[in-house]
Amino acid sequence: MTNETTANHPSRADRQNCWKVRDAYFECLNEAKVLDPASEAASSVCLDLKKHYEQGCMKSWVDYFNKRRVLEVEQKEILERMRAQHQAVADRAAEGQSKQA
Repeated sequence: MTNETTANHPSRADRQNCWKVRDAYFECLNEAKVLDPASEAASSVCLDLKKHYEQGCMKSWVDYFNKRRVLEVEQKEILERMRAQHQAVADRAAEGQSKQA
């Protein structure tokens, strides 16, 4: 991003470029099976894409996107566990009702 853009709000083109380089970097991390861009494992993969990502997005956006990436995966895992627990409770309840009948 240019100095002028970082002093002001990013233009639509700047935002679109940021999202494009972010998506490319995150896809590379996915292929390398790396979740957290701040992890030690991420420090040795996708280096060119990381450079473009960090240059193409404001630092506050990079920080946000990196944290959001990890948080989204954690949320999905929690939801899956909750669904499995709910299903187990429902199965036990159904089993109890069938025994009473």
